[in-house]
Amino acid sequence: MTSKAISGLVVTGGGARGAYQVGVLKAVSEILESRTEPFDVISGISVGGLNAAGLASVPEDFVASAKNLEVFWRSLTTAKVFDPRLRKIFLTALKLGFATLLPKHMSNPPKSLLDSSPLRQTLLDNIDFGKVAKAVQDRAIKAISVTCSGYDSGYAVTFFDTLGEDNDWHRVRRAGRKRVLDIDEVMASAALPLLFPAVKIDNEYFGDGALRQTSPLAPAIHLGADKLFIIGTRDSPPEPHEEIDFTAEYPSAGDLGGYALDIIFHDSLESDIERLKRLNTLVRHLTPEERAGEKLKEIDVFSINPSISLRSLAREHAPEMPRRLRWLIKRRTAEAAMGRIESYLLFEPGYIGALIDLGYKDAMARQEEIRDFFPTSKPAYVTTPKSVPTA
Repeated sequence: MTSKAISGLVVTGGGARGAYQVGVLKAVSEILESRTEPFDVISGISVGGLNAAGLASVPEDFVASAKNLEVFWRSLTTAKVFDPRLRKIFLTALKLGFATLLPKHMSNPPKSLLDSSPLRQTLLDNIDFGKVAKAVQDRAIKAISVTCSGYDSGYAVTFFDTLGEDNDWHRVRRAGRKRVLDIDEVMASAALPLLFPAVKIDNEYFGDGALRQTSPLAPAIHLGADKLFIIGTRDSPPEPHEEIDFTAEYPSAGDLGGYALDIIFHDSLESDIERLKRLNTLVRHLTPEERAGEKLKEIDVFSINPSISLRSLAREHAPEMPRRLRWLIKRRTAEAAMGRIESYLLFEPGYIGALIDLGYKDAMARQEEIRDFFPTSKPAYVTTPKSVPTA
């Protein structure tokens, strides 16, 4: 890659695990020893959309933006994300059941099991979305995107903001739509079905972006990135000693919910990285003329994920979760299998802080690779579309 390669940041979903991404970004801000934003394109999915917007809201000072994200996450509690009162959750669940069985007899049924209005207010209090748009207009960043899942169209729709032409794109069950990003796109991208309410954007309701996004790397590439810095949230499997000597039991609702979140947030990302690496191998065998003819390019990839089991970490901090919420997601499986769904829903300072510290530690352990990955200078952004991406 040349010194003018365009760097793209890809931050994906994972609920509370999104705090790990903040620790990595904090380390990157220290490793590069520069206050200039190192990412030209910022692409967020699900909770990654929150981090993407937070990062872009202070584009003139990368150290400050990473610090702001850290302060924001360390101040989170469950009550700032959703209403954890068990009585309200049970009442909502009853209303949802009644509305499902007798829809004509309930005029205003609840839209979801959990009330996410605390998260909306928390984001509005901490992220200046006007500055996110200004970052693009001032060319502090080339582009930013947030991906959501359209419930009517069945498409993964990437809402993006960039200068120049309206470079909307359409692929199989995927589309890009240009617009100035605001709180609605971020809330929609993190709205897990049934748990959080869908958000209406234009004339369609949208939910969590990870549901339909089978190619999570594609938005950043479409927006011009030549190299991708990917922060995932899939943890390492438990240590062998944690898996032995337990009797398997039929999975509870909590188990199934945890497994579903693992699939939604991680499987597509891992397969997309593998697919991109294979495409890179093929592109290397093409001549420059063939690459130009097919509009293909090689994409450099750096990916990082938690180095330890986040399930184990969540079990250590489980007592921090509101007692009634812990009771609600109580599981029947053996100790070795516990902690999966908790690792996504444990929005409490002890666990969040441990995730940030882990991300920081993991990135610092790879600081030489990180220094080598970034270009020595940022390119001058143009307003014409780049070549068709490889993903």
